[in-house]
Amino acid sequence: MTPPENSVATPITPESEQALVDSNTGMKIFAEMLAGVLLYGGLGYLGDKLLHTSFLVVIGLLLGLGLSMYLVFRRFWGAKA
Repeated sequence: MTPPENSVATPITPESEQALVDSNTGMKIFAEMLAGVLLYGGLGYLGDKLLHTSFLVVIGLLLGLGLSMYLVFRRFWGAKA
C-alpha cells in the first residue's frame, strides 16, 4: 500500500531533535519544582492541621521550593559523575 501523494513526511533534522530534547528538559524541570512544592507544602498543611498551627505550611512551601531548586540545579547543571 502506498501513501497518498499529497501527504508529506516531515524529516527529522538535528535542530528539531534538539528542540524536542530541550522541551523534555523544560518539562522535567517544571515537574521537579512542582512536585517539591506540592509534597512539602502538603506535609506542612497536614502538620498545621495536626498541631493546630498556622506557620508550617509556609515553612513546607519554602523548604519544598528550596530543595527542588537544589535538585534541579544538581541534576541539570551539576557535575557529571
